[in-house]
Amino acid sequence: MARRVLLAVNARARRGRTAQAQAAAALRARGHEVTVIDLDASGGLSEAIVAHREQVDVVCVGGGDGTLLGALDGLVETKLPLAVLPLGTFNELARTLGIPADPEAVAALVDDGVPLPLDVGCVNGVHYLNEASVGLSTRVTRMQTGEVKRRLGMLAVPWTTLRALRWARPMHLEIESDDGGKRVVRTLQLTVANSYRFGGVVENPEGSLEDGKLWLYSIDARGVWHTLALLASVALRRFQHSPEVMAVRGTRFVVRSVHGHAHRVTADSEEATRLPAEFTIVKGGVTVLVPADRVSEIR
Repeated sequence: MARRVLLAVNARARRGRTAQAQAAAALRARGHEVTVIDLDASGGLSEAIVAHREQVDVVCVGGGDGTLLGALDGLVETKLPLAVLPLGTFNELARTLGIPADPEAVAALVDDGVPLPLDVGCVNGVHYLNEASVGLSTRVTRMQTGEVKRRLGMLAVPWTTLRALRWARPMHLEIESDDGGKRVVRTLQLTVANSYRFGGVVENPEGSLEDGKLWLYSIDARGVWHTLALLASVALRRFQHSPEVMAVRGTRFVVRSVHGHAHRVTADSEEATRLPAEFTIVKGGVTVLVPADRVSEIR
């Protein structure tokens, strides 16, 4: 069935211009009507999605996780289904959902993809798909420049993390949970995850993108042996059970600095806000088209 597709590709992504032309051609070859928007000139991807809500049936976004982040507000508001064309360095969501980085494949998703309602995280009004963090990862994000990503690819994560550890200092944070409970933690890194996979290597088999729940992780690795133990727990997919990790499941968290510091908060590796921060979840906030053979694995 022919559909009206809004195609937005980050031209600055690897293969951006080429992928845009290939995706548009593949979609049109299948009989779809394609509207291409220039991300640099559109004034904002979410705004463009909202402006086209009555003229399109599907939104196809090409780029990395940062590009998807820019589309989230519009997708949550319009409820239009999303087809992902992964073109970034990490492509966290696409790897989780098993979506291949191929323009022909994204055209096939528009025809045959299974619409899967996924939860969306929110921190101080900023939507995200994978995780929002305070602490070590915010410095790692700033160090992962475009040049570093192009030069090192996936190795950019461990390389920048090791460098960032030199400046890591513990934070003392107060965490308020949805049950009304409060606790104070000493932590190097606090992450509130929506997805069960994040950070390139971390997995929590108990998590889900569809259960309406967030996982908060507070990490305090004090020294080399604690760090090695934490890495081992990641490799064994037991991250949430590591002694170095406090893991709490809920629908809402409020995080404040005990000493009043306005620590930076990143969302899907983009700077989003500062503490104090409220983390909430929008159940089924965005519908993503996924390969049919991946649905059972995702669920």
